[in-house]
Amino acid sequence: MAGAHAASVEQVHTSILRKPDDRRALVVMTVGHGIQHFYVAGLAVTYPFIVADLHVSYALLGVVLTASGLVGGLLQGAAGLLRKVRARAILTAQNAGLALATLLAAISPGFGLFGAAKILGAIVSWPQHPVGSAYLSERFPERRATALSWHTAGGSLGTVTIPLLASVVIATAGWRWALAAVAAALALGALLIAAALPPERRHLPVEADPSEPASLGRLLRQRRVLAVLAASTVAAGGRGLGTLSTYIPADLRSGLHLPTLTVGAIFTVVMTASIAGPLLGGGLADRFGRRGTLVATYLAGAGALVGFGYAGRDLALLVPLGVLVGVLAYSEAPLMQAVFSDMTERGVARATFGAFFAISYGVGSLWTALIGWIIDAAGFPAAFATMAASFVVAAAIILLGTRAPRVRSTPAEVG
Repeated sequence: MAGAHAASVEQVHTSILRKPDDRRALVVMTVGHGIQHFYVAGLAVTYPFIVADLHVSYALLGVVLTASGLVGGLLQGAAGLLRKVRARAILTAQNAGLALATLLAAISPGFGLFGAAKILGAIVSWPQHPVGSAYLSERFPERRATALSWHTAGGSLGTVTIPLLASVVIATAGWRWALAAVAAALALGALLIAAALPPERRHLPVEADPSEPASLGRLLRQRRVLAVLAASTVAAGGRGLGTLSTYIPADLRSGLHLPTLTVGAIFTVVMTASIAGPLLGGGLADRFGRRGTLVATYLAGAGALVGFGYAGRDLALLVPLGVLVGVLAYSEAPLMQAVFSDMTERGVARATFGAFFAISYGVGSLWTALIGWIIDAAGFPAAFATMAASFVVAAAIILLGTRAPRVRSTPAEVG
């Protein structure tokens, strides 16, 4: 009977994955994440022009960016407070709020209002990762690594797409019109989510009692859950959407003194690989095991990071190593989310993902300052070696801290 019941559950999950609503949910969430990334990547292209036009220093800009990063990261912990609100409503409001913040930045007469607009953007942008990841992990329990990888790849696609388009608008009409164009795209993203995202479908394990969901506090006291949170915070030292996106262009330009076009070309190669990497990693994780795939990705990614940091100006080494960095380092985030989600079901996915992102991404954002200090003190190769070391330590934490406890057989069971 138990085997037949398990087969029945598997058939249900398989048929669910083939339903049009599920395909639409994955596509809309992926595209919506890509449009949300227009905000960060589009703003990044305008910063040099804003610094010059509004007569501010990069130090002051850095203070505003750090403050907004901490605010946005820590606010993700509030996801559990909105557990009764539909993801469609939350993400629609997010994109609409980002459109408003971007438009406010576009018309700012001075840096004070621009800085306020950036903080406003951080306040409204936090739901995408915890709410989006919870939505997908509950809708695709048997394929959550694949679904979360598509979610990450969608964000990377948005990051790759918008800089070139924004640069064209800046060259022809100025940075304010570029931000206005980004605001318009975010408004369209809000309309897409509102019109097309299907409602949540929550999955509970067969043995779970839906009337007694596990509390967030009890989950966060579990050794394996704490190990995942610790590993994710440590791994933020080499995470793609963080230290790497910040310091790879700086290494290529300030460290290796490569021509501007060469820097842009290599970084584009890395970011293009960051789209394919999560998709490949997610499929392998769902097929061969999420925990093992994550550990292998950490160790291989550490090797790629060290190689990239010490490759020098040799393009024959930099380009293929950049591809490996893009594939491996950017695959870490969705794989870690899938491993975390496997441990935290029973109706509290949104709250637990909120805690996950607030801790690992909010606290982990402090790595950006530490890596910058290492660059000033010891150079870029040492910084990339530190990033690699963070991956090795994270792999060790996952291996040692997330092993399932052994269940001893009772004498009756043995007999």
